[in-house]
Amino acid sequence: MLPGRNYSPEDILRLVWQRRWLIIVPVLLCSFAALLYSRSQPDLFQSETLIGVIPQRVPESYVQSTVTSHIQERLRAITHQILSRTRLERIIQDFNLYPAMRDAAPMEDVIQVMRNNIDSLPVGPANRRQEGETFYVRFTYSEPQLAMRITERLASLYIEENSREREALAESTNQFLDAQLTDARARLETQEKKLEQFRERHAGRLPTQMESNMQAIQSTQMQLQSTLQSLETDRARKLMLQRLYNDATAEVTPATTDATTESQSDASAEESSVPVPQGLPVPARGPASQQLAAAKVALSEAELRLKPEHPDIVRLKRFIGDLQRKVSEEAKQPPDPNEQPVMTAEETRRRERFREMRAELEGLDRQIAYKESQEQRLRDRIVDYEGRIEAVPGLESEWIRLSRDYDTLQQQYRTLLQKSENSKVAVNLERRQVGEQFRIIDAARLPQRPVSPDRLKINVAGFAAGLLLGLALVALFEWRDSSFRTDGDVIGVLALPVLAVVPHVATRAERAREGRRRFLVATGALAVVVVAGGAFWFLELWKFVR
Repeated sequence: MLPGRNYSPEDILRLVWQRRWLIIVPVLLCSFAALLYSRSQPDLFQSETLIGVIPQRVPESYVQSTVTSHIQERLRAITHQILSRTRLERIIQDFNLYPAMRDAAPMEDVIQVMRNNIDSLPVGPANRRQEGETFYVRFTYSEPQLAMRITERLASLYIEENSREREALAESTNQFLDAQLTDARARLETQEKKLEQFRERHAGRLPTQMESNMQAIQSTQMQLQSTLQSLETDRARKLMLQRLYNDATAEVTPATTDATTESQSDASAEESSVPVPQGLPVPARGPASQQLAAAKVALSEAELRLKPEHPDIVRLKRFIGDLQRKVSEEAKQPPDPNEQPVMTAEETRRRERFREMRAELEGLDRQIAYKESQEQRLRDRIVDYEGRIEAVPGLESEWIRLSRDYDTLQQQYRTLLQKSENSKVAVNLERRQVGEQFRIIDAARLPQRPVSPDRLKINVAGFAAGLLLGLALVALFEWRDSSFRTDGDVIGVLALPVLAVVPHVATRAERAREGRRRFLVATGALAVVVVAGGAFWFLELWKFVR
């Protein structure tokens, strides 16, 4: 190329026309090569199926699913499992896929090729569906029938794997919750035993029983006050009765019967009576049993006033001993059947009054003894309750700790129990397949036309490559050509005036050589055209133009 030379569009078109064969030949060669490459590539057919995600058919407000992962995450996990070597190798062997490649390449390469031919794509918003609700499963293979069958197999694997995955997740969640529930139950039972032992060890002194203990003290004090009042009343009543009884026994009733009866009574009384010591409030005359009863009453009254070693107490006890021996002797003597006791009405009333008074005194003695024991029990009970209340502050901290741990464990156990029950319901939901499921919306169909290779693009690419190659050759030859062709080249490059232009006159030898060159070129071009046409016809390359 001449330095400083400028090319106009007319110069470029002229240059292209002059070197047109440098463009035509590469275009034809590259186009032919593209046709041959397109023919060498096998047809690949793609079959697809549309799978929809059917939501849970039971409202989640009733049954909460334990599978919380997003559909996209589960879809990726299922895709990885399906594209594993074990699954793909089984499919390859079942359908006898890629037989030539299996003979020439290892199984890893064959499986990788099959992975590249499998696509699972979610349907986007352009299809008026939310992303993830539906997705396509596509498979590309050289045989359309096998492509459709493999797509059906892959779709069934997606559905089965999704059901198995959800059920496995629900089962694992249920097993985990059961294990946690068992552990929580064991810890709760251990804490319950500690609480039970603490209650048994400190029964009645627990902080929760403090209020009941105080109420019990108040109630016991009221009972004690009532018992004391009743006891004072009974003691006053007994003292009054004893005085009345002593006064009654001290009275001497004059004889009211006739002289014979009185003499007989006096004689019998003298025989049966015991001399009464002076100063004792005991009848001087009368049966020994009557004197014995009066002496006992006098002794009980004297014991309330005097000490046991007092002389009057000693004389009474000695006199009572003599009367008891006399009564026992009279009891051993057989009664006289002819003797009839004769008593006056007043003596009968007096004896009846004595008997009632003795009975009432005995009842008062029993009541007083019972109430004294009741008083002691009430006082002991008050002391016990006061001891329980005093022991509460020392036990309160340990009780609070045990109760707090127990409440925490109980709340945790209830929460786990509820979650475990919900998990069991969720497992039944997945087993019955009423949870979220995959369902085929559009079944796989037999593909009618190949999706690969795109022969039109290959041919266009070959044509474009030939055209670029031709233009590059034209530019190369023009860059290497430094000859002057016109007077404008001389003027523009050398800046010299042109006086005359002498045209080229070819000699006979040059014309003959040019003719032979043209003949050879034409012959070669014709041969190339014939060979290319034959190959185009024989290889049926017109079928691979598009």
